[in-house]
Amino acid sequence: MADLERIVPLNAGGDLPPLFCVHAVSGSAYSYAGLARLLGDRPVYGFEAPGFDNDRTPVASLPALAEEYVEILREFQPEGPYRLLGWSLGGLVAFEMAKRLTAAGAEVALLFLVDAGMPVVMDLPPERETLVRYVRDMAGTSDESPPGLDELAAGWPEDADPEAVFEQVEAARILPEEIDAYVLGEQYAVFRALLEAFYSIEVTGTHAGPSVHVLAEHSPAEDMRWGRLLPDLVEHTVPGSTHHSIWTGDALAELSRLVRKHLGD
Repeated sequence: MADLERIVPLNAGGDLPPLFCVHAVSGSAYSYAGLARLLGDRPVYGFEAPGFDNDRTPVASLPALAEEYVEILREFQPEGPYRLLGWSLGGLVAFEMAKRLTAAGAEVALLFLVDAGMPVVMDLPPERETLVRYVRDMAGTSDESPPGLDELAAGWPEDADPEAVFEQVEAARILPEEIDAYVLGEQYAVFRALLEAFYSIEVTGTHAGPSVHVLAEHSPAEDMRWGRLLPDLVEHTVPGSTHHSIWTGDALAELSRLVRKHLGD
């Protein structure tokens, strides 16, 4: 039986064909909530990772996640066409899903990637570096550290203990009050597993269907060369945006306009 709890409704109303959004490295679909509101009558659903808000063991393999999500998607909506969107790591999972859906004879009407980097196979960084990256992600500032983090992290050993780190982060008030040591500890296992999955995948194959990639202006385009894997690819850049700010303000409005355009609204 497919774990249908992995699909969460972000906007369940409307008569248009639904858009399915795949989580980034946090494992949460919450980042798509603003987009869902701006898409109006388009139903929008998000995939959330195993272990996020449930007691499942996190999955450290993107192909395994893609296999599971395709099974869930086809039970949730047995017939295509399917419309997939993924930001960051979620773009790579959406690509893997699109390959599997088309190989099974299903139609993927649109694969929409948002600032999705290509992985390089390598070992997971030392725990200290992984923890810094996690706190940055929780702060919504993956491009740079929030105030006070780098100074705090300078005192951590390479094999830093996550529980001790999260207590220090809470005490230093680096993150909003609601993101305390308990919340950080609850969600870290999913982040770490997904980061390990990203660093361990060697991307192969292609997807020939209609594809779009929207890049943030201040992201390194050389790390996001999808053209060789997506022969029917259209690319756009959102002015003034970064990897996280593309989900806020004018950048989000432009992103939603591009989504509507390519969905055919």
